[in-house]
Amino acid sequence: MRRLVFVSVCAVVVFALVGAGSSSKSPTAQLQSFASPPYSADQLNASPGDNWLTNGGDLKNDRYSTLNQITPANVGTLKLAWSTDLGICPTHDASCGSQEGNAVVADGVMYIATAKSDTFALNAATGAIMWHYTPQFDPGFQIGTGGRQPGVAIGDGKVFLGQRDGYVVALDQNTGGMVWKAQAMDWHKGGRLSEAPLYYNGMVIEGTSGSDGGSISNTMEAFNATTGALLWSWSVVPQAGQPGANTWSFNGAKTGYNYGGGAMWETPAIDPKLNLLYFGTGNPVPWNSRGPGKNLWTDSIVALNVYTGALVWGFQTTHHDLWDNDLPNSPVLFTGKFKTTKTTKSHGKTVKKTVTVTRPALAEVAKVGWTFVLDRETGKPLIPAPETKVPQSKSADVNTWPTQPIPQTDNVIGDPKGPNGRLCAKPDAWTGKTAPDGKPYKVGCVFDPYDSTQFVVAPFEEMDWPASSYSPQTGTFITCGVTNRAFGKEQVPSSSQVLGPNGGIGAGILSVSDDATNNLGNFSALNPSTGKLAWHQQWQTPCYSGSVNTATGLTFIGHIGPGNGQTGQGYLEAVSTKTGQSLWSSPPMTAPATAPTVTYTANGKQYISVLSGGESHDDPTRPQGLTSNARVRGDTVYAYTLP
Repeated sequence: MRRLVFVSVCAVVVFALVGAGSSSKSPTAQLQSFASPPYSADQLNASPGDNWLTNGGDLKNDRYSTLNQITPANVGTLKLAWSTDLGICPTHDASCGSQEGNAVVADGVMYIATAKSDTFALNAATGAIMWHYTPQFDPGFQIGTGGRQPGVAIGDGKVFLGQRDGYVVALDQNTGGMVWKAQAMDWHKGGRLSEAPLYYNGMVIEGTSGSDGGSISNTMEAFNATTGALLWSWSVVPQAGQPGANTWSFNGAKTGYNYGGGAMWETPAIDPKLNLLYFGTGNPVPWNSRGPGKNLWTDSIVALNVYTGALVWGFQTTHHDLWDNDLPNSPVLFTGKFKTTKTTKSHGKTVKKTVTVTRPALAEVAKVGWTFVLDRETGKPLIPAPETKVPQSKSADVNTWPTQPIPQTDNVIGDPKGPNGRLCAKPDAWTGKTAPDGKPYKVGCVFDPYDSTQFVVAPFEEMDWPASSYSPQTGTFITCGVTNRAFGKEQVPSSSQVLGPNGGIGAGILSVSDDATNNLGNFSALNPSTGKLAWHQQWQTPCYSGSVNTATGLTFIGHIGPGNGQTGQGYLEAVSTKTGQSLWSSPPMTAPATAPTVTYTANGKQYISVLSGGESHDDPTRPQGLTSNARVRGDTVYAYTLP
C-alpha cells in the first residue's frame, strides 16, 4: 500500500549557521522569501542562463548554458569564490557514501542532495548554508552508506527529493520543512529511488530502482506537486495481458512479472510540443535463466505520454539481456540534420536519392559505448542500428537472442574491437588467473554468452550515469565514462537461484570484478547527426562527473584526481568544446569531483560549481580494495568565478 503523509513545514528542519567564509547569522536573517513559481513548460525548456532549474539544466537535458561571462580568453583566471563543507562526511572515507549530487539553482539559492538524502539550501554567492533537511526514515530502515542520490527538483515553492527509502518528499523552499511525503515504492520490498525527480506542469516525475537487489519490478511514476497524490504509474515490466508481456516466459522460475527488473537511474527528458517523456530503462532480473523472450521493456529507450503515463513507443537496445547492458545515462534532446534515402517513381522506374532532413532527435549512450540516435516522434533510428548476428549458446537456461541492434555510430569507449564491431576485454588482466570455479577465465567480447560451466569476461559498466551533454554550437554530444573495465560472469541455473529477503532473486549471478586501479577514463565529443567522433580523450582515471557546456565554447568536467587518481584530490577542468583542448584546471580538492558541474549567476556574476565527494562505483582512490572504507570521500561544494 502506498502512503501519503502531510507534515508541518517546520518539523524536520536543522539550521546550520556556518558557511565557509561567512559569519554566523540567525535563521530568520537568512530566510528571505525565495520560493519558485509553478514554472511553465517554456521556462523549464529554455536553455539555462542565470538559473539552473532542472537536473539537466532544462527539459532537453542538454546541459547547455547561455551564460557568456567566462570565455576561452579569461577562463584561465578563474578563482575560488567559496567552498562549503556540508558536514555530513566527518570521516572522509567510504562510510560517507557516494556524493554525486547535481545542484539546481534559482534566484541566487542553490539546492543540493547528498548520498543519505540530506538536502541543503546554500547562498549561491557565498556558500552559506541557509537550511539543512535531515530525513526521518521509517523504523527498521537502514540507510547504510546511502546510494546514488543525483539531485532534487524545484517548482511551485517546493524542493522535491527522491529518498533512498522509496519516498518522494516535498520540502518548503524557504525553510526546508516537509510539506508532504508519498511512497513511490515500498522499501520493505526492496524499493529505493536513485534518480533525481523532475518537476513539470504541476507534476513530480520519479523513477524507481532496487530490482538488482531483488525488489519488485520498477516503475516510472508521476505525483501531484501540490498534494503528493499519485497521478499515474507505468511498469517497465508489462503485467500479464499488457503490450510486451508475451516477450517474457518464466519457465517455472521462482518469480514472474512482479519481479522482472527494470531499475531506472537518470532524470527523464520531456518534449513539451509532443507531450512525451523520454528515459532509458534498466536490465531484467535475474540476469540469466529467465526463459526465452526479448523481455520488453527492459533495456529500452521509451516515450510515455507525460500526462497519462501511456506507452507511445519503445526501442529495445539489448534483447534478452544477460550482461546488465542497460541504459543508466541521461537521454538528451536536440534537433539535427540527417541524411536519408528517398525513393520516388520516375517514368516507371524506381529512383533513390540521398536527401537531408531536419528531425527532432534523441541521443543516449548505452553502457557499451554505442550512442543510439532516435527520432523522438517515432522512436525509429535516425542513424542505422541494424540487427546484427551475435554468438549463441545452446546451454540450458541461457536463452540467447540471435541478434542485437548495433548502432553505426563511433564507439566512445576506446576498447579493442572484435567481430561485428563488438568491444572486447583486454586479456592481460585475466590471463593466467584462476576463476572461483577453479578454471581459467575465457576472455571475450560484448554479447558473448556465458553458462554455468565457465566464467566469461566481457566489458562491463563502462558508460554509466555520468551526465552527458549537447552543444548546439558545435553540434556535438559529449560523454565521459570508463575504459578497460570488465567483469567475469558465470550463470546460476534457475534450480539453484534463491529468493532474497525482498521477494525477488535480484542479480542471481556469479561475478568477478576487475581491479579498478587498472581502469582508464574516456571523454568524447560525438556528432550525433553523422555518428562520427569530433574528438576523443583517454584519461588515466575513470570519468564520473558528467559535463556542462556554455555559449562561449567552454566545456567543464570533473576529475577523480591527478595521475592515476589514487590520491583522490579531485579537480575541475575547462576545455574547448570544439577541440577538447584543456584551457584551465582548478587547484586540488579534498575529494574526487564525481558530481556534475553547474553554472549560474548570483549578484550578476557567473559561477561554476561542483560537489566534491567521490563515488564508489569505480573508485581507484587509496587502493586497498573496493570494500575498504579508506577510500577517499568528502562533502565540499566548490564555486569558481572571475576575479
